[in-house]
Amino acid sequence: MSYDYDAIVIGAGPAGTSVSLHLARQGRSVLLVDGARFPRRKVCGEGIMPHGLAALRELGLEPKGQPFTGLRYVLEDGTQAESRFPGELAGLGVQRSWLDDRLVRLARDEPRIDLRLGTWIQEIELEDPDAVRVRLGEEALSAPVLIGADGGRSRTRRLAGLDAPIPRRPRFGVGAHVRHAPRADPRVEVSLHQGYEVYTTPVTPDLTCVALLTDREGLRPLQGDLEAGLRAILRQDGGRAGTWAEAEMVGGVRAIGPLALRSTRAHAPRLLLVGDAAGALDPITGEGISLALVTARIASEVLASAYAQDDFSAHQLASWTRRRRDAIRGLERFTSALLFLSGRPRHARRVVHSLSKAPDTFGRLLGIAAGSAPLSSLRLVDGYRLLVG
Repeated sequence: MSYDYDAIVIGAGPAGTSVSLHLARQGRSVLLVDGARFPRRKVCGEGIMPHGLAALRELGLEPKGQPFTGLRYVLEDGTQAESRFPGELAGLGVQRSWLDDRLVRLARDEPRIDLRLGTWIQEIELEDPDAVRVRLGEEALSAPVLIGADGGRSRTRRLAGLDAPIPRRPRFGVGAHVRHAPRADPRVEVSLHQGYEVYTTPVTPDLTCVALLTDREGLRPLQGDLEAGLRAILRQDGGRAGTWAEAEMVGGVRAIGPLALRSTRAHAPRLLLVGDAAGALDPITGEGISLALVTARIASEVLASAYAQDDFSAHQLASWTRRRRDAIRGLERFTSALLFLSGRPRHARRVVHSLSKAPDTFGRLLGIAAGSAPLSSLRLVDGYRLLVG
């Protein structure tokens, strides 16, 4: 059977552009579609971990931003623990609008990618056993496989019947860029409060991304005036964000959610879900971009095998769900532990005190977050310190 493209990718964020570039460099023709126009503004923690930077460089993009060498966790009473990534590893704070724009430019320059921005797909047909089809305006286009990279609230995932139940306590994000006096701080900082966290990532010496993560109840005081509500919360913050409550907020304040929506699995016949469409972790670790970049390469490897065998069945593509699960398992458990602490201030105080006295344990945890160490690198004492304090 003849097709219009070798793959159709819906969503031109980091996951969609990355998998499109990998496929194009395998010699595949790709239709990459997104209803948005770029550059665009998007609520995001804007931190890229070391393994995410390596994935970007593999694509030929040298990112521009503010380096950070580790993480710092701060409690309301000022208790804090911090550590560096192992070895010489470093992450980078990168403005999401810049990153999206540069990745889209790479896609536009790739002759095997047909990039269509500001274009909404009217119909998606997944029932035909021989092809997937989409309709763009008057065009009906086909491919042997469809890749849904359309974000946490993925329409593709919903149409495929792969939505998992919404979390019992859905979480939301509120983000802004704060302008301040130039400062050199090589850490991303996360302030843990009961019911919410404040996440700060420097993206230039005088500009920091501030993200609030909270549940629906915590979002209520912000309704009607996001900026005033965010400033009120920053005034209560025990970390560095507290000093920026009255600072200039560049570009306004935006909200997004619910977050961490999941899929029952990341594949179906002739379909892969990538990035947040495949299921997102809670953003408390700031790993969303890095996971999208790293797992996009894995997805392209799974598809390379499917092309070689001309087999896009659910059985053939099931290795994507398994390999993706393996890739995120360590970080998923780290995320769960942080959320557990965030809701239990007394327990969090003991654990953060313990980590502040045990930088080796914190360093191994960061090695997992940075993608440089497997979950098996943790020792029994590390688990005890994280769970008991």
